[in-house]
Amino acid sequence: MALNNLFTRGGSRKKHFFPTYAKQAETAQVAAKYLKELVQTNNPEERKLLTRMIKKQESTGDELLREFYVELNEVFITPFDREDMNALAMGLDNFLDFINHSAKTILMYNPKKIDKQIKEIIDSIYEDATVMIQIFDLLDNLGKNHQQIRELCQKVTLIEHSVDDIYGDYISYLFANEHDDIELLKNKEVAQVVEDTTDRAKDVTTTVKSLIIKES
Repeated sequence: MALNNLFTRGGSRKKHFFPTYAKQAETAQVAAKYLKELVQTNNPEERKLLTRMIKKQESTGDELLREFYVELNEVFITPFDREDMNALAMGLDNFLDFINHSAKTILMYNPKKIDKQIKEIIDSIYEDATVMIQIFDLLDNLGKNHQQIRELCQKVTLIEHSVDDIYGDYISYLFANEHDDIELLKNKEVAQVVEDTTDRAKDVTTTVKSLIIKES
């Protein structure tokens, strides 16, 4: 098992992986910010532009993941087990992919209006991304920061629980109040994909919490 106090062939473990994780989290936050802006405008051209900007962030994320695997193949000793290292990188990438998928879904279905519940969930996605940055700023010293990291992971769990409630109430609201079947379907699909995006954030913190247990 890889231990926190071991060194890589290229020097301190802090020079490896953690900057890439941090960049992945930052890229997701930028994409989430654009997603918030996307649902605040009714201008079709602005929405298209913001979707392209989110796609650009997703492409940056793909490049960061590629760099991660190059680094993983070059480094002899890793800070954590390779399976866990991979799960962290893939989890962050999936979170970003779902932000991109959310934007594409909104653009594709183009509902007549974006209800406040959808906007609230997207605000939660941005909050998740912000917490991710905080977690990965602390992760390179897991032994010292484990309590702070645990609290941040719990924050993501609480966000996900709140989103579950918003989503459930919103679906009930749609079926009770939306009489246009096409618009009902559009909004239901958008709500589902943005709700799924917060689940991907929780997936990342599930991996982090597992690391805390293994390394404690």
